[in-house]
Amino acid sequence: MWRYRYWFLMLLVVAAALLFFILDPVKSPLFPKCPFYVLTGWYCPGCGSQRAVHSFLHGRFNDVVAYNFLVFPAALLILYHYVHRWLNHLLGWQLPDILYMKNTPRVILVVVSVFWIARNIPLPPFNWLSP
Repeated sequence: MWRYRYWFLMLLVVAAALLFFILDPVKSPLFPKCPFYVLTGWYCPGCGSQRAVHSFLHGRFNDVVAYNFLVFPAALLILYHYVHRWLNHLLGWQLPDILYMKNTPRVILVVVSVFWIARNIPLPPFNWLSP
């Protein structure tokens, strides 16, 4: 049963990636605006993520960093989470899964919180973090 769930999840990921590749979140009404930004006028940690994913799939990495800098570390963390299992299995390595380490949630919370505050400071270099 787990195998079917895995393939269904992979199908959803591919479908979402295809949707983000074909449709531009800036121009398409299918993609919603950030409700936090609409209500407060402040950028949340996720603001610009849809545009960043679209740019990432088109290979425009400078735009990814400009839209939401946290997309790169998040993508690397997720990629490592899945690749380390294969490397451990295929090569007999013992790489740890850093997502399940004791301090990982705290580190992620601190990084995201600092990013959230910093991207809303309207002075250089902090305003470079806003989308």
